[in-house]
Amino acid sequence: MGGSNPATGGAKATGGAIAATGGVATGGTQAAGGSSTGGAVATGGTVATGGSKSTGGTPGVGGTATGGSKTMGGTASAGGTPSTGGSKATGGVSPTGGSKATGGNTSTGGMTGTGGSSGSCTPPLAGSKGTNPLFSDVFSADPAPFVYNCTFYINCGHDEGTGNNFTMYEWFTLKSTDMVNWTRTVGMRYTVFKWAYGNAWAGQMVTKGGKFYWYVPVEQGNGNGQMAIGVAVATSPEGPFTDAIGGPLVSDAIERSNMGFATDGDTPYTIDPTVFVDDDGQAYLHYGGFSRMVNAKLGADMISISGTMKESTPSCYFEAPFLTKRNGTYYEIYACGVNPPTIDYATSTSPLGPWAHKGTVLPKMVTLSGQDAATNHAGVAQLGNQWYIVYHVSNGPNGGGTYHREVAIDKMNFNADGTIQHVVPSAGLTF
Repeated sequence: MGGSNPATGGAKATGGAIAATGGVATGGTQAAGGSSTGGAVATGGTVATGGSKSTGGTPGVGGTATGGSKTMGGTASAGGTPSTGGSKATGGVSPTGGSKATGGNTSTGGMTGTGGSSGSCTPPLAGSKGTNPLFSDVFSADPAPFVYNCTFYINCGHDEGTGNNFTMYEWFTLKSTDMVNWTRTVGMRYTVFKWAYGNAWAGQMVTKGGKFYWYVPVEQGNGNGQMAIGVAVATSPEGPFTDAIGGPLVSDAIERSNMGFATDGDTPYTIDPTVFVDDDGQAYLHYGGFSRMVNAKLGADMISISGTMKESTPSCYFEAPFLTKRNGTYYEIYACGVNPPTIDYATSTSPLGPWAHKGTVLPKMVTLSGQDAATNHAGVAQLGNQWYIVYHVSNGPNGGGTYHREVAIDKMNFNADGTIQHVVPSAGLTF
């Protein structure tokens, strides 16, 4: 989820200063040499060059949202195990997985920004080497990849707090053309949505019809802790973005009306949207946390729901879905189990399920001593003939932790039968 380790007590901490949108940061270094050995997170990644980010202002709407918790069969505790009964916490995790395409598989949707890519892109330079995490001068989390015009984009959140809370008011846009050197900008702030109260959690960008749509969960302006999904639109993947609707695409009220729930507390947790544009142009929305995943068709305008939304939840699903397609098979990548989760995947012959659990892609991330259980949130995309998985770690350099996460990337591979090979987190990409 976009920022979400389940906290005990369920209140959403916001508070803290919001960083201004200035300055482009470059990240990742190019080095010759072999790949790093498994599992370790490098302390590298280069710090921003050119333009510092000023801290400006605190959120105008206050910061901490209390109350409004959703009763959905248990609040997840800060230690990563679900408590029984009670209300729905405002936390959660967001993982996903993916894999490098081997054996000449086709990308999905061409240059649609939903995981596919053109095969004509220049491959990374042989002998070049990146670093994980991609940036260590700021904290970033909940990445979702997006390929467009031979550029690999990663949209992710910004962990801005100093305490044991997810304090997130903006989203970063990371990009690279060589998979080694990365730039970072502030792609959007939650204030794009005038109806939002805060909590810039895990979202995803796709493109269709020459426009770029960024689906993100934010807290609604009523300040009671309810989350909703907004859609921002732009003519460039780097913005500027505007609110495409003027209100939420999905909210508790919309779920009640569309799905027939009697109360807000009965509805799924409205977080972690993933959107996939299929080969025929039909777009699909999946979302949800706390072991419930909702599937829906989007209207041709990309900002409306078509038909009735339905729940179709893969085995061990907790949150953070990421939908993609390879060789006619749909892959759902997600966080499996409460924090710390693994990143697992399931497959289907339909983007609406049902889903068959296939295995684990990423192991549980390391939790630092004395901290709440680590989260993860992943996504996958193909650039050229190579698939990559992006995720976040909680044991990175410069004071990392459960609430100070850092985005990382690794290659992923498919077996001949379409199953995804296990990925061992590395110190950086090597080509």
